[in-house]
Amino acid sequence: MYIRSHYIRGLKNFCIFFLPIILLFSSPAWANQIICDDIKIKFNNHADQLIQEIDDVELCARPAAEYRDKVFSNLKYRANRLKTCVQMIKQGELGFDCSREFKKTVKANGGENCFKKLEVMKKSFKNFETLFSGYQSCLKTNKN
Repeated sequence: MYIRSHYIRGLKNFCIFFLPIILLFSSPAWANQIICDDIKIKFNNHADQLIQEIDDVELCARPAAEYRDKVFSNLKYRANRLKTCVQMIKQGELGFDCSREFKKTVKANGGENCFKKLEVMKKSFKNFETLFSGYQSCLKTNKN
């Protein structure tokens, strides 16, 4: 009898002290906040990585024949615009569509020697778009 009552008393004490904490941490709002915080961290880290990869493409780009008399090649110009778009989205300005700038960057002249860097940037941008959808929904959820 003593052993059984000892366990019951221990279970009662556990429930009194830890049950409110468990209920607090298992609430949907709290869980959603943790998930959104994780998504935001991953998104921001990936945005920084993408910006670095765009910088690599921009440095690699050479002026195409029709742009040799200008300061920037078409690829350098487009990469710079794409980088600016990604930075603006990272700062929370969601009114921009970087996919249009991305398509123009990939088609731009001046990247003949940058094939590998462009491929890395393409893969990274696809991941950026995937993470962006989660990031966008978290920002909308937090505004409500």
